[in-house]
Amino acid sequence: MDRQLPFSNRYVFAKVMQDNPDLCKEVIERVLDIRIDSLEAIEVESENSTIVRRGVRFDVFARSGDAAFEVEMQSYEQTELPKRMRFYRAQLDRRLLDKGDGYEKLRPVYVIFICRHDPFGFGLPVYTFKSRCEEDGAVPFDNGAVDVVLNARGDMGRARPEVASLLQFVETNVAESADSLTMQLAEAVKRAHKDEEWIGNMSWIEWDIEDAKRAAAAEARAKARAEALVEGREEGRAKGRAEGRAEGRAEGRAEGRAEGRAEGRAEGRAEGVSATMKTQKRLLEAMEESGCGPEEIVRLLTSEDFGLLCERYGVERP
Repeated sequence: MDRQLPFSNRYVFAKVMQDNPDLCKEVIERVLDIRIDSLEAIEVESENSTIVRRGVRFDVFARSGDAAFEVEMQSYEQTELPKRMRFYRAQLDRRLLDKGDGYEKLRPVYVIFICRHDPFGFGLPVYTFKSRCEEDGAVPFDNGAVDVVLNARGDMGRARPEVASLLQFVETNVAESADSLTMQLAEAVKRAHKDEEWIGNMSWIEWDIEDAKRAAAAEARAKARAEALVEGREEGRAKGRAEGRAEGRAEGRAEGRAEGRAEGRAEGRAEGVSATMKTQKRLLEAMEESGCGPEEIVRLLTSEDFGLLCERYGVERP
């Protein structure tokens, strides 16, 4: 097989983790900065569902004597990531308790998502979430649940060097010669592609279709957001100009009118457009063109001399 998919492909990732328990253990240890005695079991692409309830397919599910770990490779942008992680964690807890077990038997649970995009937009290479008391952070609330999101496109200067090296390998599929773990992962990826039985069971066409669907969906979402942003800005400008003119007309009908403004704003002028009205319109347009927003226009018209404003914005008075 000439072509080779990268480590960041979820199928390759699962295959490498399953075939290499020591590397799976080391990846988890590096991400969480902990030490694990040993992993009791590693399951990949495992289903947890019922006939009437939605299930979840874990990329990698692993257990040690003290904790449980679920590791997902996210090559494409996913919607509702926090809620997705919540659901995965709930499914993990169901696996960890048998009927009749007490809650004290729940092990600490780590849900780890390795992403090739920044799901939160803050540029961090690692986001770690734990439950806490909003009113007083000193109040203990250790329920054993930890959610970790890795961002392969974050600022690597803010990550531990070993985590930065791992994330760069996820993003580029190029191992650092000085990093034993990524070098071993790169070799494991090559070995996976030499497994003819695995290759035969995993259709390349199916992989391509799945990857293409995800890429197209992500691109469509990005395009829709961009178009919505442009449309929203244009609509906002148009609305702002309309509101600005309305406020300007309502607030500045004529120079020196301290009384009767409410009636004048509501009724307007029934007959023709006087020279003063035309001047006001030109002044409003000049102020808008200079960059004044609705609030600034209202403030200027109600606090400064009309004639001085005309001179300032180059509007000729009748």
